[in-house]
Amino acid sequence: MYSYFFRPIFLVCTLCVSLPAETQGENKVKTIVVQNILAPSVLSSARIEGVIGQKLNNCIANGVMAKKFELYTVPFKDKLDDGGGFTGEFWGKWFTSAALAYGYQPSTANRNILDQSVAALLKTQDPDGRISSYSRGQDLGAWDIWGRKYVILGLIAHYDQTGDKESLKAACRATDALIEIAGPGKKKITETGLRIIGSLSSCSVLEPVVLVYQRSGDRKYLDFATYMVKLWSEANDYNPKGMRLIENATAGIDPILIAAPKGYEMMSCYEGLCELYRVTGDKKLLNAVIKFGKSVLKKEIMIVGSGSSGELWCDGANRQTEILEQPMETCFTVTWMKLCYQLLQLTGDPVWADQIEVSLYNALMGAMIDEGKWWAYFSPLTGERMPSPLQVPVCNSSCCVANGPRGMLITPGWSVMKGKSGPVINLYSKGTWVQKLGTGTELKITQETGYPENKDILIHIDLPKTERFTISLRIPAWNKNAKLIVNDEQIKCVPGTYSRIERNWKKGDEIRLEMDLRGRIIRAPGSVNDLAVMRGPIVLALDNRMVKAENYNLWILPQGTQWQHKDELGGLKYVLPAPCLTADSPQQYIELTPSAAKPSNVWMAFEVPFLYRHTHFFDHKQVNLVMCDYASAGNQYSEKNMFRVWIPQPLFMNGVFPEKTWKILYRDEPRPGIPSK
Repeated sequence: MYSYFFRPIFLVCTLCVSLPAETQGENKVKTIVVQNILAPSVLSSARIEGVIGQKLNNCIANGVMAKKFELYTVPFKDKLDDGGGFTGEFWGKWFTSAALAYGYQPSTANRNILDQSVAALLKTQDPDGRISSYSRGQDLGAWDIWGRKYVILGLIAHYDQTGDKESLKAACRATDALIEIAGPGKKKITETGLRIIGSLSSCSVLEPVVLVYQRSGDRKYLDFATYMVKLWSEANDYNPKGMRLIENATAGIDPILIAAPKGYEMMSCYEGLCELYRVTGDKKLLNAVIKFGKSVLKKEIMIVGSGSSGELWCDGANRQTEILEQPMETCFTVTWMKLCYQLLQLTGDPVWADQIEVSLYNALMGAMIDEGKWWAYFSPLTGERMPSPLQVPVCNSSCCVANGPRGMLITPGWSVMKGKSGPVINLYSKGTWVQKLGTGTELKITQETGYPENKDILIHIDLPKTERFTISLRIPAWNKNAKLIVNDEQIKCVPGTYSRIERNWKKGDEIRLEMDLRGRIIRAPGSVNDLAVMRGPIVLALDNRMVKAENYNLWILPQGTQWQHKDELGGLKYVLPAPCLTADSPQQYIELTPSAAKPSNVWMAFEVPFLYRHTHFFDHKQVNLVMCDYASAGNQYSEKNMFRVWIPQPLFMNGVFPEKTWKILYRDEPRPGIPSK
């Protein structure tokens, strides 16, 4: 068996569920030819505290492990999806979250939930291995393979966490049943599912098929995977030019112009390519995913770390200042985070960890409602927040409610990863992490910090003997004036890289990292007239609980703005207009003063200076408005609680908060509320 560092951690889009110690010796199949540059943490070795730790605990206790999991098997038993439903996805989405939760908190109660749910699911498995929410005769219908995909992912997750060979056997049999109807000589998988999304949902089954091969070692599953990918390049009834996911990504084609513009499902297909790369070593697969990820980041990801409008690619980076219909689906947010996590493991490039952090603190935390009991379906940048509608009452769930926890629960895996020469710290949060070095020595890392609320991070090193290894610390790209000190020695650090500190480490060593949490003015990619404010990874927003709509106009007032006056004007202060920011403009900063004038359920709030030009071009003055963190903005989920991120120049305060945006987001449907049960 290869070492921990060289053993990839799998599970539903590589969701960092490691094999438990008692099963590692049993898994003798060697199918991996590409080694992760960064390996995820063993989940149970992390104990995250602070704000993120509390979010994790709430997500598990109030959400994932509080669900009536028996409801998720009803679609398979009663074939609820005949005619085109998608409830077959719920069990696997929920179960992969539950598996991550058990990995992080491996209690007997959590284990029982996993075992009982799998036992209930397997009662619905047909003798030929088929598990589907569609009746026979409706195989390959709208969301049939999509639902089967999540079933297999869930069964693999159970095997990874418990070593239960029956779950692996069931996953293999479920895959066999799929090959029987969609393998070579059968119906092309690229001509199944919904025509309008070009079979992306069906083709995303690539990921679990490769995971089954990784664990079983049975070559037929790898053959089926490579056959599917070959079909992507061929013309078919749904895509006359072929899906061309690899070719178009490699060529730098914008995501919106590849195959069909369904973001979530397309990213899932590229996750499958990551797993296929691990077992083939075909570099063109990884290159395609890297180019695709960079293209998504440039063209589609909005300031809070998510994208989409109506679940589709929408050139979102350039259009994010608009009031979009159904923006930033939570399933999109989660899948983007998981794709970044895949790329972080395979490339070791901290840009992907930077992106996960922004998504976590903004888009994802903002979508988690009522201490983890429910989730938003869509998350706007202007207007009001709405909870997800109850899509399927029989399951008491919706797609994003089942899926949201998966994004939150990958956090322990990427928080402190394992590099070839030592630990790699990505997440700065109060907590402790235990990691075995290559020599077998047990290292304990303890962080004391209130980051990102405050700038200081203190890291304690605890190990039984002095040993030489490297500790790598992520220095975010925005962190221009970071200070890094080991004991009394200052270490150079470069934004957008890992600071790699190789030395003889001993018990009692300390690392001090000071983050540059100055307020940064961000220019909208698609509009020089719209600005936003970020502090570290946190996006700030105006909220009508702290800012009132009044009849005047304001301009953002950058730090270092020069006040000007002429004697003939009586010494009256004024500020002359400045050129609009461009992509080449130097970073502008803005003074942020912590504010206590905030509701109790708002995490962070700051007074932000604006310029009030109330008489012609002189006698100007500074006016401070309170802005809070995006995740807290609008968190009453009420028509009366409105917010905005992007600030046009000037900001017309009498129309600062567009009203009733839920009617745009949900059209003619009733405004959704959080279910009482």
